[in-house]
Amino acid sequence: MKGSEELILYADVLFAINFSMDFLALFICSIILHKKLLRKRIVIAALLGGLFGVFEVILPINQILSILLSVLVAFFMCLIAFFEKSAKRIIITNLMYWGVSAGLGGVMSLLYSILNKLLAEVIANYSQTTAYNGARFFIIAAITAIVSIIFSRIFTSKKDVSSTEITVRLDEIDFKMNALCDSGNMLCDPILSKPVILVSCESKIGKIITSKEDKRKRFIPYSDVSSSGILKGIIPEMVKIGDNIVDAVIAPIEKKDFAGYEALVPSKLL
Repeated sequence: MKGSEELILYADVLFAINFSMDFLALFICSIILHKKLLRKRIVIAALLGGLFGVFEVILPINQILSILLSVLVAFFMCLIAFFEKSAKRIIITNLMYWGVSAGLGGVMSLLYSILNKLLAEVIANYSQTTAYNGARFFIIAAITAIVSIIFSRIFTSKKDVSSTEITVRLDEIDFKMNALCDSGNMLCDPILSKPVILVSCESKIGKIITSKEDKRKRFIPYSDVSSSGILKGIIPEMVKIGDNIVDAVIAPIEKKDFAGYEALVPSKLL
């Protein structure tokens, strides 16, 4: 009929777009939440999102069911990518994923709109008059790839991150750890103004500090995107970063893996 339009969807391009956007969103979430980057898990989760994006278009489902399935798929994607066990952390990762996805969607829509106007004449020359413009899908795919590269570079270099080896002496025992140096760690002892080096509660030194009742115990308030509270740290006998002895407090914190490292060191201690 005149005025009607036939809708042509390219499943492979649609899958590539959804996969790359989901991968990028999960990748950014892992950085924001200081989660260890497990690429295999994120790839599997993004594959699930990509497949759902295709089947959501193919299957005859109403809008309400589509929304419910989207929430369910996102839940399993975050579970696969980050493997959180507590309900609170699961909720936080899901909310972060939706927030990042919305932000990326806005960026993509803006770029697509701009390029669509700039390339309108080119698109028209290669379009079918009764079909959804296939060129638009390839433009979106190209934009997705470009934005993925840009955001990956931004978020992998947005912080001054490096690694070092630290030695902490506690009760005449030296604990050597590989540490992540991050300008985002600005914790200080509120009274002594000493920088705070974070270690996991599950680590050997973390368990020792947690179990100790010591006059050197320090109480440090903290807050981040996923939690807040009071850390119970300790002033060790010695802290050595590389070849330099520094003055710092060591504080255990729950459920932190520091991207696979054993400790998180403030950059100002370097």
